[in-house]
Amino acid sequence: MASCAWAIKRRLWSTAGCRYNTLARGVKYRRLSLWGKRMFFPYSTDAPIYHWPVTTVALILVNIAVFCGIVAVPGQTEPFALTFGDGLHPIQWLTCNFLHGNFWHLIGNMLFLWSFGLIVEGKLGWLKTLLIYLAIGIVHGAVVQLLMLYSVGAALGASGAIYGFMAMSLIWAPENEMECLLLIRICPFFFQMKVVSMVGLFVLTQVAVTILTGLAMGSNVLHLVGAALGFVVAIGMLKTGCVDCEGWDAFSVWAGRETTSAEERDQQETARQAGQRGDGTLTQTELVEQFRQILRGGDALLAFRAQQRLRQVIPEWSPSRTELWDLIRALHAKRLLSESVPLMEEYVAHHDERAGAVRLRLAQILASVEKRPDYASTVLARVDPSALTPSEREAYRAIRSQAARNH
Repeated sequence: MASCAWAIKRRLWSTAGCRYNTLARGVKYRRLSLWGKRMFFPYSTDAPIYHWPVTTVALILVNIAVFCGIVAVPGQTEPFALTFGDGLHPIQWLTCNFLHGNFWHLIGNMLFLWSFGLIVEGKLGWLKTLLIYLAIGIVHGAVVQLLMLYSVGAALGASGAIYGFMAMSLIWAPENEMECLLLIRICPFFFQMKVVSMVGLFVLTQVAVTILTGLAMGSNVLHLVGAALGFVVAIGMLKTGCVDCEGWDAFSVWAGRETTSAEERDQQETARQAGQRGDGTLTQTELVEQFRQILRGGDALLAFRAQQRLRQVIPEWSPSRTELWDLIRALHAKRLLSESVPLMEEYVAHHDERAGAVRLRLAQILASVEKRPDYASTVLARVDPSALTPSEREAYRAIRSQAARNH
């Protein structure tokens, strides 16, 4: 996943194990052999998605369409690539982000755009995501062309903007998991990595390559420029309240503010109850209202405990479909996956809406977190793949394979 940079007498290796070969004043091509080397990419995330990835899908389609157009009409790439040593060309700052050197360059970038676009657009919505993607791409092109004003060559590819999205994901959702595939020859390996681990690995690799090459300008520097822009945008939007990370942004996580201990929560809950009534007791109606207030307040673990207490006090009570769904989502946002299992079981037992997606997520948690492959397979057997979206069908196949491996 890297920009195709034209350079003179240089070979670089990408962090994904794909080699670049230099062609004199020509497009450096990316060669990725599925048989002799390896292929690594993320394909999904468990980050909460509050907006459909309209912009992410549209950008992928535009990149594919442009690539097909270039293939159909050869010789049209160079005027729109980011040329070096020929002055500043603002139109190239935009167009270079939609050009790719070959099929594998395109596929690698689009897979990463899909995965990290889900996180960014899931928090911002389509319009802000589009504006930020274009802004990062344009500013990245301007900075790189300015840095290379007295050099020779050119660059193309969406990697600058994608590294920007990766940096934004690290700031906004460091603890969320990325579903990954490592393909070695023809053997697939599915696993999970935290966003902070994956993005940190890629960025640190680019820094190491930059240092080892004596700060020479290459694709690694282009990536770091995109990442730097992404960090600036992410931190700026977070500090100004333009994005809601529900207390799970990098600053909150690293400061330990994203969660409190069970003892502290119990103390807070007891104090709250004692403050509502002089004798420290609550009526059933007050308990239900308290649960709803906690749920609306976003304290997932406290809401879960309030729901458990309600079940003990009022065995016949159950949350509404909306309350159950909101509680499940809140627990997932806080990475409280095991706690969500009985709630998801209750949801699919009593509600049809979103039942397929809930069963899919339940099976994933059972297979990867709970290590209960037999139960995961049983839950998965009740999912109709034809009713799933393309991304959900891909997750369905991955979960089924994982459950079979763990069996």
